[in-house]
Amino acid sequence: MKRETEFDRPGNRNFFRKLLPSSIRFKIILPYLVLTLAVAAIGTYVVTNLVASSLDERLTNHLLEAGRVVSDNLAQQEISHFQDARTLANTVRVAESLQAGDTDELLTLAQPSATNMKIECLILVDASGHESLHLLRALDGSLYPVSIGEAISELWIIQSVLDDDSLEEYPHRAIGLHPIDSRYYYFTAVSIGLNDERVGVAVVGTRLETLLVQFKANAMADVIVYLGEGRPSADTLLLSEEGGGDIELPEELAITREQYEQLLISMETTFLENINIRERLYRVARAPLRVSNETLGVFGVVLPQDFITESSITSRNTYAGLFFAATVWVIIIGYLVSRRITTPLARLVSTSRAIADGNLAQRTGIHGTDEIGLLATTFDQMTGRLEARTQELEDLLHIYKEASGRMQAILLSIGDGVILEDLNGNFEPLNPAAEAMLEQMSTGLQHDGVHERITKMLQLLPAHTSGPWLEDPHRFEVGRQVFDIHSAPVRTDDDRHLGKVIVLRDVTVEVEAERLKDAFVTHVSHELRTPLTIIKGYTSMLIRQAMSGVGLQLRSFFDTIDRNTDDLIAMVEELLELSEMEARGRLVVRPQPDTLDPLIDDIATRWQGSMVEKNLNFQVEITPDLPRANVDLRRLRWAVMALMRNAWQYTPEGGAITLRVDAQDQRVRVHVSDTGKGMEPEELKQLFTRFNRFTGEAYDNVRGLGLGLYITRAIVEAHEGDMQVVSEPNVGSTFTISLPALLSDEVLLDIAGVSTHA
Repeated sequence: MKRETEFDRPGNRNFFRKLLPSSIRFKIILPYLVLTLAVAAIGTYVVTNLVASSLDERLTNHLLEAGRVVSDNLAQQEISHFQDARTLANTVRVAESLQAGDTDELLTLAQPSATNMKIECLILVDASGHESLHLLRALDGSLYPVSIGEAISELWIIQSVLDDDSLEEYPHRAIGLHPIDSRYYYFTAVSIGLNDERVGVAVVGTRLETLLVQFKANAMADVIVYLGEGRPSADTLLLSEEGGGDIELPEELAITREQYEQLLISMETTFLENINIRERLYRVARAPLRVSNETLGVFGVVLPQDFITESSITSRNTYAGLFFAATVWVIIIGYLVSRRITTPLARLVSTSRAIADGNLAQRTGIHGTDEIGLLATTFDQMTGRLEARTQELEDLLHIYKEASGRMQAILLSIGDGVILEDLNGNFEPLNPAAEAMLEQMSTGLQHDGVHERITKMLQLLPAHTSGPWLEDPHRFEVGRQVFDIHSAPVRTDDDRHLGKVIVLRDVTVEVEAERLKDAFVTHVSHELRTPLTIIKGYTSMLIRQAMSGVGLQLRSFFDTIDRNTDDLIAMVEELLELSEMEARGRLVVRPQPDTLDPLIDDIATRWQGSMVEKNLNFQVEITPDLPRANVDLRRLRWAVMALMRNAWQYTPEGGAITLRVDAQDQRVRVHVSDTGKGMEPEELKQLFTRFNRFTGEAYDNVRGLGLGLYITRAIVEAHEGDMQVVSEPNVGSTFTISLPALLSDEVLLDIAGVSTHA
């Protein structure tokens, strides 16, 4: 039996209905009103306290930042002292005069420099600790000499510098009371050396009062310095009030001996406290006065805190008034809004129920420009378009099915295997060709699975940027089958990653054709080499025997046969080199340490006659004392000869060719420059492609297989070197071979940090 509540009784239910004619309005207005009042009261309290807390935090942060500024400025002052001291120590004749004890010359040399550097105190002491020069800055900015006496070596930090055995020690620093000026100075002392011997000490000092004024300007806070037992030795708090001079600092600024010692070993700003000086509240933050790893004393930064109390009172009254006014307006606006909401909501509820029952002809009939009016209008429009959208969805589904069918037909007709790799790394073949290839690979692989083998191949592919299908595919073998593999990420229009699409192509026939072609080239090259060698030998014998016995015309015939035989032998050598590269995948070199001077001289001698015959200006430039390099002289000779042949062929009569060898940045470089036809940028892109030949009328008389530069670059790369080409049409070209140089013993010792000089 259901339990009856007090509200369910007929009498009570009628009473509440009369008291609250609209339950929605009641639920909106009453919580809204209570919440607004609570937020106003709490907001006034919280914001006022936050303002006070924020002001207090700002004051503390300002003090901490001021402390960091003081530490940074002291470090900058130390750098300035060190640089000034080093500048004076390195001034011409200063060290010699200090060693000789010539005080007059020291004064002449050091006083102008110290004046320009705005040094306030300069002390020069000889190696025995005797004062040689002592300058103090006067009020007009000039430096005047003073003297302390024989006790100078016991003063401050001079003796600690003299006791140090090394001339390269770090600068010594201290804060001390000047016996003549009776003011505190910040001193930095460095050694003065001459011929690896200390001849004295240079001490640069700045008045503590000068530093404190700078610190106050940069930190925007008053600064106190504590020395000795914790008594304040100097500050900026009272200087501006009393005009400088000797001031009795207030007792409130002092700290205990224990606090002073604790601050000396502290690593951060500590001891934040409030003090009362002359009936005014201040907040003080203290920290160790440290330069590098050396603690010189303790400093404090001071700020007044009167503005915190005044700002808190002003903020509390202001925010209370603002919150009260805002509360009144919120209540009024809330009541009006509730009335505009509750009336149309009932009509929206009844209409939505009718539509839920399937009556799409039902409308709310509410019109307005506010959110509820727009909601009702949108609701009516949605109901009217629901049937049309349903039909559109059915049409789109039909179109999707047709597109999916076409895509499936295309995949079925493709001869390449298409595979989809999902986000979990699983492979899904998308066409029969892929299924057939995967089945072939599964029978050909004995150790790795198909999935592992394809994954390894994908890791070798370069990262795709814009056109992955334009990249060279990776080729791998499975049994007797050879496949090319492509891969590209699959992404949706909203850049969601769905996996990878992998395309496999069976290129077994093409690879076999390339192998047969390479085998044919290798066989023909070896077969041609033997008869060409015999022809070359007999031609050379005929030329030697016909030097005086035949006419010039017959001798020219022999020379032509000899040159063409050389060209044919060079072509065969190129084919053999290419065959070796294709068979081993790289060109094998046997490098040994050697110099390039004899090789370059021999190549220049061999080409001298051809240059004269073609009326070319041939120059050879070899930099003296070239470093050695690890080279295979036979291979490198072939590469340089190929570059020389290339320059000779493409340079017209009357031109110039330069063969130059130099060393730079621990590399030996061979340059072959010509004033020939030059190359266009499009031609440079295909320059090192095998069997590449430029076509056109300008190249009709140039012979070759298009393998010279291709093999030359392979030789250079086998030596761990590189090639550069600079070419300009109708101006000429420069080919540069750059090889790593072998470091000499002296260079190796210098790199290891061992000096070779006594």
